[in-house]
Amino acid sequence: MIVLDLTSLCLANSIVTGVTALVLLSMRQQHADMRGVGSWAAGQAAYAGGFLLLLQVDADPRPHAALPGFFCLFTGSLLISFGLLRFLRAAGATVRRVVAATASIVWLLLLMAALIWDRPGPVLTLMPAIQILVSVTNMLMLWQYGRGALRTPALALAFVFCLWALFCLMRLGFILAKGPDTGAAMDTLPGAVLASTLVLTCHALGLVWLVVGRMQQHLLAQALTDPLTQALNRRGLEERGREQQSLADRGGAAFSVVTFDLDHFKLLNDTHGHMVGDTVLVRVVETVKQQLQPSDLVARLGGEEFCLLMPGTAGAAASGVADRLRHAIADLLIPATTGPVSVTASFGVAWHGTHGRDWHALLDAADRALYQAKNQGRNRVETAPADLMPPPVPLRLIAGC
Repeated sequence: MIVLDLTSLCLANSIVTGVTALVLLSMRQQHADMRGVGSWAAGQAAYAGGFLLLLQVDADPRPHAALPGFFCLFTGSLLISFGLLRFLRAAGATVRRVVAATASIVWLLLLMAALIWDRPGPVLTLMPAIQILVSVTNMLMLWQYGRGALRTPALALAFVFCLWALFCLMRLGFILAKGPDTGAAMDTLPGAVLASTLVLTCHALGLVWLVVGRMQQHLLAQALTDPLTQALNRRGLEERGREQQSLADRGGAAFSVVTFDLDHFKLLNDTHGHMVGDTVLVRVVETVKQQLQPSDLVARLGGEEFCLLMPGTAGAAASGVADRLRHAIADLLIPATTGPVSVTASFGVAWHGTHGRDWHALLDAADRALYQAKNQGRNRVETAPADLMPPPVPLRLIAGC
């Protein structure tokens, strides 16, 4: 029969979580803009301290001897939850309330254990119940908010929390079936610590995987984003445009492509300097983004030329958006040492279906409309002419002629 040594297991867990805390702290220092990783490092450090405090359970059988260790362990769990809340940017009021309610319930239960119970059974029975509550909260956050490059590590970590919750549920059921005062709770403690060793190892790998996923997101964003204006670059626009074309071809809503160009921008650069010109580009993109829907995208094609991709917008609505943007840009006043600078823009509009179905054809149609706007005096909106290509004739009709 194998006898589990509680002291060795607690030491092993303390080492695993301590090393994880150092790794996460190092990542936090290298990526200061990555929110939540500092909370994870603090949570892992709290785990390490909690397992060290649990070593006194062998020497002191009183129920409250384990409370300092459990206090640190659940403090670590809550820090992990708050770190996930920040890292996954789950800023919704409902999510914040759920996490706050979970933390309040945990602290209330720990306070009850410290003040009311004087036997080890109820105290140790309470622990898996709290672990289930915290694990389910973390699992739901990961499932709901782990998206993009974070989806795979988020689901893997959610699976780890799910397994741990199921184990704690089985342990809780066993203790309740035997009775909290029969010694079953204390007998299952070494097995629970052994299981936690495996879970915490997977948990540490999952957290590091999430950080790597966020780094991949940052690299992808850099590859698809214009560094000056933070708008999409041509490559990013190409990917999103093809996605919209595919959706529209499958029966989805039509979309619009709007290209616009800042009028006489070279003269502005020559008169006020390239620093002012860069400021104008940044302010124009900021102004455009404020006027658009959350699903709309703005991209910088190069120099002073930009493109808008507006899913679900077509026809007169697209031309109306372009005209509203034209007025907003014309109203801009950018401060400069030579005096306030203003700028105007010319727009070309095309949309899926009326002006073609191929992404490149739509972009070309919007460009031709833009050139027409510039040739007709600038600071205006022009719509591309309708695609006059006749629809293909079905073969069965030809055969019937």
